[in-house]
Amino acid sequence: MNRFLLFALLATGLFSCGSDPAADTSTETSGQSRPYQEFAAFYDRFHQDSAFQMDRILFPLPGLPREADSTLIASGLYRWTPETWTIQRPLNLQSSNFKRELIPVSKDLIIEKLVQPEYNLQIERRFSRLEDGWHLIYYAGLNNIPRSR
Repeated sequence: MNRFLLFALLATGLFSCGSDPAADTSTETSGQSRPYQEFAAFYDRFHQDSAFQMDRILFPLPGLPREADSTLIASGLYRWTPETWTIQRPLNLQSSNFKRELIPVSKDLIIEKLVQPEYNLQIERRFSRLEDGWHLIYYAGLNNIPRSR
């Protein structure tokens, strides 16, 4: 399935009040607001075009490397640079153990969490819409997440 269509389907479900984006099978996207249509196009291009990806990351990028220790996590000082960045490709959710959660904080901020519940692992990315379009503004690599009590 075309990744843009898949994301549009997920986004349609995500931005519908009270629905689960992973469960949405609708192909109707005409109800999406413009910021989310723009985000879906950005998201697809971000994973297909490495030059575009590098241009749309606000370096030095706050976040965490993979398997960060508690001292680094607590410091909040880690920053990705163009030299430490690895180009990201789309994750095939059907063939992985990851679940995707997209959280629209506002029309200009979306948080994406890729969670592997059985191992209590998570990747987090935050995207913000700025004057010149959407950008990645935070990236935390694969790390353990605290268990809910």
